[in-house]
Amino acid sequence: MIYNLPPWLCMKRKYIMFCMMITGPRQPGNDIDVYLSPLIEDLTKLLKDGVDVWDANLQHTFRLHAMVFCTLSDYPTYDNLSGYSVKGHYACPICEKNTSFLQLKHGKKTIYTRH
Repeated sequence: MIYNLPPWLCMKRKYIMFCMMITGPRQPGNDIDVYLSPLIEDLTKLLKDGVDVWDANLQHTFRLHAMVFCTLSDYPTYDNLSGYSVKGHYACPICEKNTSFLQLKHGKKTIYTRH
């Protein structure tokens, strides 16, 4: 979202930027950096140096800086990007060793309770 717009504008659909990466039939696995390196380079440039952008309303250029405010991902992606294992008994990255889990007797699956 573009947060320097008034509240009644920044929530409009045309001012929301949404990027997504959907992998094909085969997950890139440890080669995810090949896909993300151009994005990381661009974001680093936007954060540190910024880029000159033309403001059509004020009729002059300004230096635009940007940053990643938050990301949303499922647990397998979280595991892949952060390196934190989301499998096993301590799968919750917030609870860690206090993760509440039960091992099913006959199914041999781990289930997580109180989450």
